[in-house]
Amino acid sequence: MANYPCIAFEGPIAVGKTTHAKLLAERLGIKPMLEDFPGNEFLEDFYGDNARWALPMQLSFLTMRHLQLRTMITPLTQPVVIDYSQLKNSTFARVLLEGRELRLYDQLSMPFEADVLGPDLIVYLDARDEVLLDRIRTRNRAYEAVIDSAYQQRIRNAYEEAFSARPELKISRYDTSDLDLGSLPDIRRLQDALLSALPHFKFVTISD
Repeated sequence: MANYPCIAFEGPIAVGKTTHAKLLAERLGIKPMLEDFPGNEFLEDFYGDNARWALPMQLSFLTMRHLQLRTMITPLTQPVVIDYSQLKNSTFARVLLEGRELRLYDQLSMPFEADVLGPDLIVYLDARDEVLLDRIRTRNRAYEAVIDSAYQQRIRNAYEEAFSARPELKISRYDTSDLDLGSLPDIRRLQDALLSALPHFKFVTISD
């Protein structure tokens, strides 16, 4: 029976998770699984008033992601490339929530986390703050205008805490600061490196 992996991308905001998930899926000849990020109706409210809307926004993401992740059923019939993992839920909850709201979130999220397929590899992307903030300005989403370096660092710290608490996770790290998306050799080098991190799986890739 064929043995196919699930590869998930994580990292701070505007690091290129969706872009690289799409590129890798294209090379593998599959359709990527992408988060419906703009579909969260609490998102713009949150960036306008973090304290008021953090909990409903996180609960909305929890349910949206759970419904999508549950569609992955083992054994996988082809590789899965996704631009987030279930780890994103608890990681961002610890950035945005505290006290009784965090305790309530943790209680509500436990059943959601228990019955989804975890990734065989987490590709953790990062980049220098000036690069990330420039990408945010370029894509010009009004609700992202408040994101600064301090917020990005809180996200990084939360991921590091999550990784430390889950030593069984297989994680590959890549800095995309100087990666040229218009350079096929640059893209192939990154993709070859992450695919080589899964030696127990076989991949059929689309030729260059």
